[in-house]
Amino acid sequence: MPLDMRSVAPTVPGVPWWGAILVAAGSTLLGFLIDAARGNELGSAFSAFYVLGCIAAVAAVQHRALFTAMAQPPLLLLVAVPIAQEFLVESGGGGLKDLALNVAYPLVNRFPVMLTATVAVLVVGGLRIFLSRPPVPAPARAGRRSARAAARAAKAPSRAAQQDRDTTVPAKPARGRRGRP
Repeated sequence: MPLDMRSVAPTVPGVPWWGAILVAAGSTLLGFLIDAARGNELGSAFSAFYVLGCIAAVAAVQHRALFTAMAQPPLLLLVAVPIAQEFLVESGGGGLKDLALNVAYPLVNRFPVMLTATVAVLVVGGLRIFLSRPPVPAPARAGRRSARAAARAAKAPSRAAQQDRDTTVPAKPARGRRGRP
């Protein structure tokens, strides 16, 4: 299977970029539904399913769509928490203070969860990228030395050429225009 189409397992085809979004968002939705059945606030089920969904998405996505899966944890939380809070909390008014208390505060409280998910996804995605790179062969040291030796040999005259120069007749002095030395 070509590298671009693989998931984390080399023999299993990966899901496309939109599949990675569906995996993470679906898992986050499942966590929200569990917490909504328990009470009226987002709890540990939402956080756990959000983190696990983001990690599952980066593991299941095709290699060429890794960027989408690696960039989605903060964006998904930025969308999921306000929507979940809108369903869980009954809003009494539409003022700025109400918005800050019902949406921004839970979003800020989920920052450690978002950081955990983002770091985990970046580690898994980075490992996938690093391990999928083809190995680069190291240059042979013997070849490098022979190239250096060849360069030195080209610069320095050989002993045979030196002996030929020593045994040959000296050249005649150069003459001027009219043939005078």
